[in-house]
This record gives sequence, structure tokens and C-alpha cells, in this order.
Amino acid sequence: MKKIAVVEDNPDNRLLVRVILEPLYEVCEYENGRSALEGLPREKADVVLLDISLPEMDGMEVLGRIRATPELRGLPVIALTAHAMAGDRDKYLGLGFDDYVTKPIVDESVLLGAIQRKLAAGQPAPDAAPQETGFMNSSALERLRRLGGDSFAAEMIRLFLDYTAQKIVQGRQAHAAGDLAGIQKAMHPINSSAGNVGAGQIQELAARIEDLAKKQQGESLGALLAEIDNAFALAAPRFEQLRQSLLNQ
Repeated sequence: MKKIAVVEDNPDNRLLVRVILEPLYEVCEYENGRSALEGLPREKADVVLLDISLPEMDGMEVLGRIRATPELRGLPVIALTAHAMAGDRDKYLGLGFDDYVTKPIVDESVLLGAIQRKLAAGQPAPDAAPQETGFMNSSALERLRRLGGDSFAAEMIRLFLDYTAQKIVQGRQAHAAGDLAGIQKAMHPINSSAGNVGAGQIQELAARIEDLAKKQQGESLGALLAEIDNAFALAAPRFEQLRQSLLNQ
């Protein structure tokens, strides 16, 4: 399981981030920059969420020291900050952060998407893979857990993975046969199945493909079917990791 380090002095912000991340990742926490710099070489984190407004040593100084430490130099660091003025994103990216997420975190998918992009950047991606914007919406997971507990959420993920894999194959076979109605039929259930587990990117692609097939607009369907195939290939192992985590709780 990938490890995310959270450097944040506010305990309620640390708790919120932990609740968002723990179904998917191992989380280690630091309440100030000094403890983070001492602990990060041991923890071997994959991504760091770094608050800008830390006491004693602010986030900019912590980032500078991370970049100056050979074993930490390539570590992706995401700014986690309440600064949300126009131009702040470009400012922090220009200062050396790998991404930028504002507080309060009102949409979990923004945080998860930033983390997923950094993790994906370090892995070989399939040709023509779409840029990830977060492979799932964590509020969907929480809804499933609230409705039926961890085992129910895990089963819903299994059904999504099995069903979507089958339907994508059927969609590509229908495209090869010039069967627009078959494409529409294959994509329609993916739309709802992906929505159930919060796979927003896959849900959006399925809806676009279904709509184009329904309108008899087949020119771009081959590229879109390849895109949904790649998106699913990226998301599936992470959903499976999440499913296993739910089963082991």
C-alpha cells in the first residue's frame, strides 16, 4: 500500500485528511516541519501533503530542505494551504511544489486526484492514457459503507470491476463490427455501475460514448473506447487494493 505523509499542525485537519485517505493509503502524520524532516527519510513516503503555514518552520522552508536532501529530493510534495487567491496555484508550482490543494477540503476528489496524479507520474502508463482527475469520489465509498458496511462496499467494488471489464470488451467488439446499438447497450450499464462506486472519470466516458452511439456519431468512438479502456486499466488495481483493504478491516 502506498504511503502518504501529512505535515499539518492543525489536529482536526489531520484527522479529516486521515479519514479521507486511510481507505486507500497508509498515512503517517507530522505536526511540524522539524519532525517531518526527521521522520520522512525513515518512513519512505510516496507523496507528502505539506501545509504552508506551519509554526517555527513554514512549509516553504520545509520544502527547501526536502529538495536539498538527496534521499528526499524526488519526493512529490503537494501544498496543502488555505491560501486560495488568484495566482496562488501558479505561485506555489513555481516555487517547487508538485501540486496545490486548498483548505478547507470540501471535495475529497480534488485531494485524491492530486495524489493519484503524482503516484501515476512515477509509473509507466499505457499509451494514450488520459490524465487522471482522481480515480474515485470518496463520498461514494462512505455512502456504501454507511448503507451496508465494509463487506457491502467491497462487494460493490467487485461487481463494478467484473461487470465493467466485460462491458468494455463488448463495447470494443461492437465497434469492430460497426454496431452502434451494441456500443450503446454495452456502455449504458457502466454509467450506473461506475456511479455507484464513485469512478467519475469512467462514468463520464461511458456516458459520452453512449450518447454519441445513440446519436449515430461514430467518428470518435474508437478513440473514446480506447480511452475508457485505459482509464479502467489505471483505476482497476487501485479499486482492488481498496476492496482488499475493506475486507481486511
